[in-house]
Amino acid sequence: MVALDELYTTLMTKNRVYTTDVCEIFWDERGFIRLNLLESQNTYGLEEAKRQFDIAAQIAKEGKYKVLVDTRGSNALPDKEAQEFTSSATSRIAEAIIVESLSMRILSKFYMKKNKNNTVKIFSKEKNAIEWLINYKPD
Repeated sequence: MVALDELYTTLMTKNRVYTTDVCEIFWDERGFIRLNLLESQNTYGLEEAKRQFDIAAQIAKEGKYKVLVDTRGSNALPDKEAQEFTSSATSRIAEAIIVESLSMRILSKFYMKKNKNNTVKIFSKEKNAIEWLINYKPD
């Protein structure tokens, strides 16, 4: 009976869409966590970044995970503290970021240079980002 309860909890966590002030977070059945930034002009801080990581940890059952961040249609930008927290996190194996605006591309490139704990790659096409993420194997 415990195994069934655990399976049910896992399925409910993996099938749920979590919404924060600036994003939606959910498990993509192709094997990664998806974070879609909402249409927003908001700058978000450390508490929002921590909330996003807490949700991802819950979905991943505290394990390491791949993540797809879709920034299209959003100008929600992390402040300095949120950027530092996010770039120092060790829970992500690989991160694909989809961008379309110049401001998000610049911010993502800065984040990519700062982030030494996992592989980050920037894409303009969702198909390419997903393909890379699915096929990514850590060294």
